[in-house]
Amino acid sequence: MAPTEINKFFSNLQKSKKEEEVKNAYAKFFSLDYNTSDDHDLYTTRVLFEFKADKNFENLKTRSAILAQSLYYVRRLKYGGFIEKPIPPTLCLADVNEAILTETSLWAAFYDDINEIYDWDLAPSNPDKNLVDAIANTTLAKDLHIYKVDKIEDFNIFSTQLSKYLNNQIQLDFEDKKVITESNFEEVFEYWNRIFGDAVRNGFKTSQYFVCDIQKGNTIFIKEESKVVFQFNAGNTRIKKILSKDYEHFWSLYEKVTNIDTIRAIIAKIDRLSDDTMRRFHGEFFTPTKFANKALDYIERTVGKNWYKTGEYRLWDMAAGTGNLEYHLPQDALQYSYLSTLYIEDKEYLDTLFPDATIFQYDYLNDDIANVFTDTNGFQFEKTWKLPEKLRNDLNNPKLKWIILINPPFATAQTAGTTMGTSKEGVADTKVRKEMHKNDLGEVSRELFSQFIYRIKKEFDNKTAHLGLFSKIKYINSNNDFKLREKIFDFTFERGFVFSSANFAGTSKSNQFPVGFLIWDLLNLKKLENQKLQVDIFNENVEKIGVKKLVVDDKKTHLSKWIKRPAAKIKFPPFSSGISIKSNNLDTRNRISEGFLASFMCAGNNFQCQNQTCFLSGPSVSAGAMSVTADNFEQAMVVHAVRRIPKATWLNDRDQFLQPNKKLEQDFINDCVVWSLFANSNNTVAMKNVLYEKETYQIKNHFFPFEVNEIKKWNITDSDIAITLATANDSFVANWLKNKKLSVEANQVIETAKVIYQFYFANVNQMRTHKFKVETYDAGFYQIKNCLKDVDLYKKEMLDFNVFLNNLRDKILPELYEYGFISA
Repeated sequence: MAPTEINKFFSNLQKSKKEEEVKNAYAKFFSLDYNTSDDHDLYTTRVLFEFKADKNFENLKTRSAILAQSLYYVRRLKYGGFIEKPIPPTLCLADVNEAILTETSLWAAFYDDINEIYDWDLAPSNPDKNLVDAIANTTLAKDLHIYKVDKIEDFNIFSTQLSKYLNNQIQLDFEDKKVITESNFEEVFEYWNRIFGDAVRNGFKTSQYFVCDIQKGNTIFIKEESKVVFQFNAGNTRIKKILSKDYEHFWSLYEKVTNIDTIRAIIAKIDRLSDDTMRRFHGEFFTPTKFANKALDYIERTVGKNWYKTGEYRLWDMAAGTGNLEYHLPQDALQYSYLSTLYIEDKEYLDTLFPDATIFQYDYLNDDIANVFTDTNGFQFEKTWKLPEKLRNDLNNPKLKWIILINPPFATAQTAGTTMGTSKEGVADTKVRKEMHKNDLGEVSRELFSQFIYRIKKEFDNKTAHLGLFSKIKYINSNNDFKLREKIFDFTFERGFVFSSANFAGTSKSNQFPVGFLIWDLLNLKKLENQKLQVDIFNENVEKIGVKKLVVDDKKTHLSKWIKRPAAKIKFPPFSSGISIKSNNLDTRNRISEGFLASFMCAGNNFQCQNQTCFLSGPSVSAGAMSVTADNFEQAMVVHAVRRIPKATWLNDRDQFLQPNKKLEQDFINDCVVWSLFANSNNTVAMKNVLYEKETYQIKNHFFPFEVNEIKKWNITDSDIAITLATANDSFVANWLKNKKLSVEANQVIETAKVIYQFYFANVNQMRTHKFKVETYDAGFYQIKNCLKDVDLYKKEMLDFNVFLNNLRDKILPELYEYGFISA
């Protein structure tokens, strides 16, 4: 390699500050084709790369962690769905200064991990610490050679060695192949069928040829003639011409299956591979099968691996639909499974998909309700039942244990609209709802979800049962579900996970919320508020990226109950936005309280209502607003900061804002006041001669932050605005700020805001102030920013200001957790 190219490589590496830049440098120098799909750093069939920006590879723990990350990718290649990618025989770990080359096979004992000693659910970037420790404790890891790629001598050795590994002609003694299992055989079949389907499709289904081919000893490959002899049962033999290079390539990737149980399970499910299958797993609102599969894994962790082999468990899904939850259920479990669904077309579909399960059409919220809710001594068979007799017998067998696996529909009696499914008008007005009314369950009885839980609680009373529940998590912390928790849902939490609703086809990407799969013990009852509810968090790749605590709080502790709401009796023009008066609203909200300073919109009490948080200079036309007065001013400013500063995400979308757990320090209050005054959600303004219902009003900006005497010293280029200072008095906020000892960060905001105001007044004659209804000195910051923006006199001055405002925000944010406003 020419010295100039090497020097350029060195230069690119030394300038690299990010992993991506290191990757680019390597890819250019070694002429690597990019393949970073499946979240690999950079993949070739010979070498799997893992790049870092600047790590100390001499540190044993550091290099062990990076190696562990690469083994996550290797494990996926072997057992996962990356069907066309062979396992590279070499691993390369590299950063700006160092690199390591190691053979993949040396680490097989870790990534094979059949017993799953390590947590492979984690994202590769955050590998299991136990795996990292185990690698670090090996002599192999301790003795790994570290190339100093920033030294020319070492780099030349490394470069020569890596180039050999990258050369497809160099064969290493590496025979670790990908594994075909009951879980991944469908993806493997799709790949196999794409290559060989046309060659074998004649009389038999291609899926039958596939099952024959994957079994060791069932096919004979005649390389010279490019033929494969398929030996089916009962001496039935078929010979098919298949190109040798294609056949050899496929079986260079995969191992033939020798496990009899795996073959039996694949054969039992083979009809799913028919060309005319009616699979609807990507349909609107159906549970994604990758998360349904993970749910089965969590069930195994709860009740034991291979729970179906003992015969003591039964599984029932009362809202099976098209069977997504059960799709990856082991074949041997189907004989112990009951799947019921409301619609006959779903039942017919399930019959073809799960022939060994007991499948029946059933309306769980209407059928057999009188029998279930009036019988206190078990089931009486002389009654008329729609439940299958086999299921009734199992329900009556005290020796059996139950797994309830369900994604109940969401609908309410009036709206009949659902989030995770569709429903028909009046669907929630069921017989179960009438039973719930008898127990004074009120509004919660309108929801289909609650109705399912209500019957399940009755049906499985005093039975050993585990409820695996896909749903929104609002039943845990929502105000509206208080009675559900109080009177029905008092089960013991076992384990669970959450993921974003965006993983459901047909849901909004811009309005995401958490969907949970939580497992509950129905036999041991315990109030939710007395439990520790902690769930795993999965991303769209079903990688565990953290844990989340689900907080169950009495609504009396919610932040919405903390702030004082004064009575509002005085008529005043209602606002729909900063300067917009709305006089034709059907639900007229045109009242303010005595001592009114502003209207505080603070609807709801959780993060999904974050955007419904703002200050206006008149009553808000929407529900949820209140008058700010001198008595509740500080509280209002704190609540505004609490609701607006934290970033709303899909994960915290249903989290409740809580009351502080201790007395607030004045410094914290001051910070919240200053931040709130200049936040984008402070839309307070000043306006003259506002006509509303034949009366004229003067809208004063009580949140103007500077004293009149100070403003009089400034250059004001609009005489009409300047003259309004003659009879002006200091605003409430200007008086409040007098002699306040502010933090460094808050004071920086005030001082840089003063620069903005001075700049505004000095250039106000160039602005279309009428556009934003500016006629007085005390214009709101909302009006001033828009005026500046309108004439492009905005960017530089506001950039400096926003830096300081964000610094203040960053100071306040951790304190919100310390005071308990937000659960950690």
